[in-house]
Amino acid sequence: MARRTAVRDPWVWGQVAMVAVVVAALPAVASRWGVLDQGGISRWLAFGVLAAGLAIATAGAVTLGPNLTPATEPLPNGQLVTRGIYRVVRHPIYLGVSTLLAGYGLLRGGWWGGGIVFGVALAYFEAKARVEEQWLMQRMTGYAEYRARVPRILPGGWH
Repeated sequence: MARRTAVRDPWVWGQVAMVAVVVAALPAVASRWGVLDQGGISRWLAFGVLAAGLAIATAGAVTLGPNLTPATEPLPNGQLVTRGIYRVVRHPIYLGVSTLLAGYGLLRGGWWGGGIVFGVALAYFEAKARVEEQWLMQRMTGYAEYRARVPRILPGGWH
């Protein structure tokens, strides 16, 4: 059921396309614009950002466990998860993937690449989260209270 729902979800295909464009196009664009920092502090910082993104996304996926789906529609038998990293943000996987992409952007596109990719990814996942939350409000008892208490994607950010 979850796999069929995910395949039909345009938001899933959108994030696949976003990742593909970033990975394929960013190095060429950064090189052409002359903004690529081949060494220096941005390279080392990029590895830290990549590691942080991977840790955040992994913590979100592991904590969700059998509730995990890439689709915006929650699983029919899904449960509301508010423990672990979900006490800090409602969509940690989106934060983790955005951070991973920012790390890649920093590594392959320099400071500008990292910043632009992070902003674009956050904007995309913010929009996807809004669609997902419409489903969650309908299906998950207690989601409205959780939503009022915990920020959407950025710790300390907007609700």
